[in-house]
Amino acid sequence: MFIQTRKITWTGIGLLVVTALLLASCGGSSPAPSTNVPSTNVPTLETQLQTPTTTPIPRGGRAVIALIQEPGQLSQFFNAQSGSFVSTLVVEPLFVANAAGTYLPVLASEVPTLQNGDLSADFLTVTYKIKPGIKWSDGEPFTSDDIVFTYDVYKNPASTTQAPPAYSFIDSVTAIDPLTVQVKMKSINPGYLTLWQAVLPKHKFTSTAVTQTDPLALIPMGTGPFMITSWKTGDEIVLDRNPNYRDPEKPYLDGITIKITPDRDATIAAFRAGQFDYVTFLTTGDLATVKKSADAGEPIHLEISKSGMTAEFLWFNMSNNGDLTKPHPVLGDPAIREAIDYGIDRQSIVDNILGGFGTLTGSFIYSGWAATNVPPTPYDPAHAKAVLDAAGWVPGSDGIRVKNGVRASLKFQTIAGDTTRELYQQLIQQNMKDIGIELKIQNVPSNTLFGGYSDGGLIQVGNYDIVMSRDGYFLDPIEWVSYFTTSGIPNAQSPDGWTYAHWSNPQFDQLAIEAAASLDPSVRQPLYNQIDQIFRDTRLALPLYQAPRFNAWSTRLHGVTWDYFNPYQIFLSSADWYIQP
Repeated sequence: MFIQTRKITWTGIGLLVVTALLLASCGGSSPAPSTNVPSTNVPTLETQLQTPTTTPIPRGGRAVIALIQEPGQLSQFFNAQSGSFVSTLVVEPLFVANAAGTYLPVLASEVPTLQNGDLSADFLTVTYKIKPGIKWSDGEPFTSDDIVFTYDVYKNPASTTQAPPAYSFIDSVTAIDPLTVQVKMKSINPGYLTLWQAVLPKHKFTSTAVTQTDPLALIPMGTGPFMITSWKTGDEIVLDRNPNYRDPEKPYLDGITIKITPDRDATIAAFRAGQFDYVTFLTTGDLATVKKSADAGEPIHLEISKSGMTAEFLWFNMSNNGDLTKPHPVLGDPAIREAIDYGIDRQSIVDNILGGFGTLTGSFIYSGWAATNVPPTPYDPAHAKAVLDAAGWVPGSDGIRVKNGVRASLKFQTIAGDTTRELYQQLIQQNMKDIGIELKIQNVPSNTLFGGYSDGGLIQVGNYDIVMSRDGYFLDPIEWVSYFTTSGIPNAQSPDGWTYAHWSNPQFDQLAIEAAASLDPSVRQPLYNQIDQIFRDTRLALPLYQAPRFNAWSTRLHGVTWDYFNPYQIFLSSADWYIQP
């Protein structure tokens, strides 16, 4: 899993206004607490992605994308799975953050700020202005009514959205005119630029009660350069040129075909042979092979950034099958978690399985302005054994430890079909066997692992022991921290939460509230440092490595830009793509 959007209510967590906005109004000079600070003179997405016009650009043809993880729905407003990111070819956001963390307008005409008057002095009213002339792919105008309707869907309890938590702080949304929306916040909302990443076409619905089974949740309509014309599950998704796209000269391609290719190894081999123009999602485990191919002159264009990307974690279930009143029978013992931490040879994962790509980190908050710099836990199996011995975990006849009749045996799961991950699963499995802990690998499809609470997703209902996946790559840590607060845990009464730990800690909750309520980065940073320390001391999860930031596409595909904080938003540049062998 990469960067996911989830409908979460941050109960009791006051929100932070971006400090630079406050400073802009009072002439201060303190550093901004976040990289998502909007300025008055930001470039537009069009200027950032401007395609050189010194030579004629070829028109026509189809790009072919390989999708390794097929989602259940393609609308990101209703689906948290990484595969739904391909819908960015169709559904555009109001704003997008570039790699430097600066937000750029996409469907909006400008970024709301104090200076342009679109952000009120008390930070509780935001005015969003839409670019004129934008149409849905069916030719109907894109208006403020669509934005109002999208919020109405979110707040309808009968809807099953997976919208970002910033929506939960909205008090009201009002259409001022067809191109202007005014949003009143209940409290200061630093996530106001993460709203409206996916807007719903009001004219296509008969009710605000919209669930994941709705046809437009499965196949969304958008304003982007392409539109989805067919989806054969397990086979392919076909996108054709949007005849009503706002730039009549674009897109240059006739369309894009997305092939469903769950066999990662076969997909990479086909990519190297030139059968695919892009693969979602290449991981660190693929990088050594892809780089070798690019260096050998195979038809792959590879770009590697100096900065890092998402970290891979082992998520521990701290509860007994989701019951917070009962600790997990094995992982509930801190000695087990400490032993696992010291018992993993992380450097071998990077050196021997990932081809040397990736860096080690011990941080919980490892990205964005509040990132901590914590060294990784050293590989020390002798210490791991000593910790288990001292805690009363005694090796049985087969070497697996037992305490009070409980065997140190755990399920170990990730998304099925990733052979590289399976390799370091096996390495970790052997590491644990060496210290007397049994890990039973039981990998499952993405839908099974990351489904919502109402769908019986293993993580959300608490039916797991250890899960391995990637997350935590955020500009601001507010949302990331919320996944480990008590209020974030989903249940039957509030099924739209998100958690990785099924853990409740009043001190952690209070620090999260205080860190989100302050306007001063000098106040926030120490609080997030304390949060990071609690996370690490408790060992709610263990970071394995941080992935390098890279992207690759075929040498015949041109006009590609991936200068986004989230590199998978590369699809926002698809209007500029063209094919030239």
